[in-house]
Amino acid sequence: MHVKYLIIGAGPTGLGAAHRLAELGEHSVLVLERNPYAGGLAASFRDAAGFTWDIGGHVVFSHYAYFDKLVESLLDGQYLEHMRIARVRIAGRWVPYPFQNNIRHLPPEMQWECVQALLPGNRREQAPTNFAEWFEYVFGAGIAKHFMRPYNFKVWATPAELMSYQWIGERVSVIDLEMVLRNLVLQLDNVSWGPNNLFRFPLHGGTGEIFTRLSARLGDKVRLNTPVTAVDPAKRTVRTGSGQAITYDHLLATGPLDLLIRDQIGAGPAAAMVGDDLRAAA
Repeated sequence: MHVKYLIIGAGPTGLGAAHRLAELGEHSVLVLERNPYAGGLAASFRDAAGFTWDIGGHVVFSHYAYFDKLVESLLDGQYLEHMRIARVRIAGRWVPYPFQNNIRHLPPEMQWECVQALLPGNRREQAPTNFAEWFEYVFGAGIAKHFMRPYNFKVWATPAELMSYQWIGERVSVIDLEMVLRNLVLQLDNVSWGPNNLFRFPLHGGTGEIFTRLSARLGDKVRLNTPVTAVDPAKRTVRTGSGQAITYDHLLATGPLDLLIRDQIGAGPAAAMVGDDLRAAA
């Protein structure tokens, strides 16, 4: 069997790529998925008691019109819209999110520690070189200590010193000293910040319902229960768990690249060729 575009993995990336190719009029597309379900790490499952569980990404808050339109067409109006209600548990109380905009809810001594570190001359002035230094550069040592460091270690399970900060974009609300002081004095909350302050959620099936429906829309372009056991980039061929050989013109592997090389390509000239291609692309 030969296809022009072969995609490994029926998660959001693989399904999205196949959908876009089909939109562009390309029909020689095949998605191979080892699991009996689509969605990858964004899938959802129902337990014996009837509760639905999302195993990965579970909030749809894109404001990219193309994506929003696709989700709307897949769910066909069967979704809910929610305003985000988030709280940070600290010092025996609940602080509205974003924490840095609502420190008025902290005990007075913690409030002062956060504000004092924000005052001119107290914040780090040298440009940051990693995520940890960025905390103090933007938020001061107080907010870094009480929230940014512990929270981000919990989220990423990686010391902030080992992370860059260039990825942040609109994911983190930066500090505004005037707003912080105004909220403290006037006892105001600021809870409307962020791209996910309003989000949609499927009425049934969890977030995974989006990708279940997208897979169904792609029909026989998606093969479930079809693991890829070997990839030969030199011959542009993959082999599936059933022993079938599929040749391709273009390959998109949506899983971790190191696992692709280790488990499907292996060591030797083929793996070296992939490494050379990556260096050339970089």
